[in-house]
Amino acid sequence: MNARILVVGATGTVGRPLVAELVKGGMAVRAATRDPARARGVLPEAAEIVPFDLERTDTFDDALHDVDRVFLMARPGDEHADHLAFPLIEAMERHGVRHVVDLSALGAEARPSFALRKVEQRIEASPMTFTHLRPNFFMQLFTGGSLLAAVRASAIRVPAALAKVSWIDARDVAAVAAAVLVSDLSYAGKAYTLTGSQALDHAELAAVIEQVSGRTVRYEAIGEEEARRVLSGAGFPAPWVERLIGFYRLVRDEAAAPVSSAVQDLLGRPARTFSAFACEHAAMWRG
Repeated sequence: MNARILVVGATGTVGRPLVAELVKGGMAVRAATRDPARARGVLPEAAEIVPFDLERTDTFDDALHDVDRVFLMARPGDEHADHLAFPLIEAMERHGVRHVVDLSALGAEARPSFALRKVEQRIEASPMTFTHLRPNFFMQLFTGGSLLAAVRASAIRVPAALAKVSWIDARDVAAVAAAVLVSDLSYAGKAYTLTGSQALDHAELAAVIEQVSGRTVRYEAIGEEEARRVLSGAGFPAPWVERLIGFYRLVRDEAAAPVSSAVQDLLGRPARTFSAFACEHAAMWRG
């Protein structure tokens, strides 16, 4: 199968390695991004790059022309991701897209009011075949933004108590997405919970980072009010603060602790461990 594949969010944490995987496999890839100039510097030359913005429906037709399959990422950090995704799904239907692989989130199926579950349901109601990917929190959260700053400041302060999380490397999510997109649709109509091969609490995770980086890193469990101050101080807008607080409630309820075998089942190899990820990124944590 060498049908054209559209990757939405092509320069993102999952999109970038996904494009690389598909190009390496000889697939015809169209990379959709709001910043084509930046994309040309980070994506393989063989990828066709097109301007695309979920907030601009006028960018949909060119991106979807002659596309058979779509990788859909509908702004996982947006409480209204469904509002932006629905017009794109309608455009996908008009263009005759056959299969969509959507990047959802762990436990979406149990949260009917969750925007990404609404996206899943809209896709399920369409004539397109689909595969839902529901990953846990990415290991890459610790290599950017406020958590990278926290590691460099030697203190990870989040309201997670001692709950465990089966962190997953976003590259494993990309590898699964690639395998599904190039398949003979044997994964159609299915949903996969994607996790790492082990679950660690934040104290265990801090200890791994400390060991590989040589930097003292401690974990301090904080309450929600203190978390609001920390997140607001890090520059997160109020709606995002409350959304993150809500995610940490799920973490404390052990909703992010289960370990799935889906990566092993789909790729024939185990998911990357946090220790392996940490060894790769130790220099970044040293600053």
